[in-house]
Amino acid sequence: MQCVTILQDGTLQASNTTCDFVIVTQEEYLNLGVQGLANLLTELFAFDLAIFGFVSSSLAVAFISFHGLGRVVRAMGKY
Repeated sequence: MQCVTILQDGTLQASNTTCDFVIVTQEEYLNLGVQGLANLLTELFAFDLAIFGFVSSSLAVAFISFHGLGRVVRAMGKY
């Protein structure tokens, strides 16, 4: 990869300072695209134990709470 800056006249110049743009070869570009897609899919669909634990415990608490509330409402309706 090569760092590139844009000059005032619109031309590109290779530089070793901070990069505005990067020039890559076609092979590097294709690898970035495939690796980027693979990383995105892994990030989106990877199993996360912390999220699973939070969601399952929240659902369990909600089920038990509303089940108990339903029993109370049912008992109050009989009188």
